[in-house]
Amino acid sequence: MVGTSTHLSTDIAYVLQTAGVEISRVGEKELTGKCPVHIRTVGREDRSPSWSINASTGLWICFSCGARGTLSALLRELSGDDSISAQQFLINAGMQRLSDKEREAPDIPVLVDRDAFFGFERVSRTRCSKRNLDPDTVHRFGIRWNTAHKSWAIPIISPLGQLQGWQEKKTGWVRNYPVGVKKGLTLFGIERVRSSTVVLVESPLDVVRFAGVFDKPNAVASFGATVSYEQCRLLTHIANRIVVAMDNDEAGRRASEYLYKSLDTPRRGLRWWNYSGTEAKDIGEMTDKEIERGLATATVVPPWVA
Repeated sequence: MVGTSTHLSTDIAYVLQTAGVEISRVGEKELTGKCPVHIRTVGREDRSPSWSINASTGLWICFSCGARGTLSALLRELSGDDSISAQQFLINAGMQRLSDKEREAPDIPVLVDRDAFFGFERVSRTRCSKRNLDPDTVHRFGIRWNTAHKSWAIPIISPLGQLQGWQEKKTGWVRNYPVGVKKGLTLFGIERVRSSTVVLVESPLDVVRFAGVFDKPNAVASFGATVSYEQCRLLTHIANRIVVAMDNDEAGRRASEYLYKSLDTPRRGLRWWNYSGTEAKDIGEMTDKEIERGLATATVVPPWVA
């Protein structure tokens, strides 16, 4: 197997091999090998190294069968453990990363205080009920409650499955921790995506609300009305079809218009959430039936064009 590469590439190669992936080449930024999901996708094993994964983002694709996804989702599928993340797999495999002085870590400007985040409380059933959220689903997505600030604490997790920081939210107030965390480099819920259709919403709490109605497709959130170029790139990588469901207000419409111009159309198309027949501002304010209808009637033509 392969020669010199960065610490990150070799760590990921070790984890993938532990999970049963056959790696043929490890580069500084990319690893290649035989597609681990080929048999599920096309009914036969991959006979050539047609599979590639980015060592920095954990995004992978098979150029033969067309399968694609994130490292965390792949490891969950291969291990059969729905709760596992890429970071947990690194720890379980004995590959906890080295100190900052010993490893290369460009583009990581801040260190997250994991103890502080995991010291927050589990969100109470009463608070979840007020937002029409299932408490177990809230917990599964890693969302917690900061009693000191009386705010939701929402994890910011990289596509690689690493905790980068968190966003705290309450009415009229939003803060990101630590200062400088780059939430625009990821999407909330990306590490849990397992469907080829992905619904884009603004708020992470709307991802949880959507997951309370549908097991598939999956939703992801941009942490607000601003959607970055990197988030657009991530979307078109993980999804064969994208349904844009930004908020039903002026800021949401401007964001949707930006996405209409900026998003590359995925293989199975781009659709737009249907808010007609409801006064709801977002998915979080909709009933289960309204959410089901909004998805089922999502349109190819944006509502402001129709």
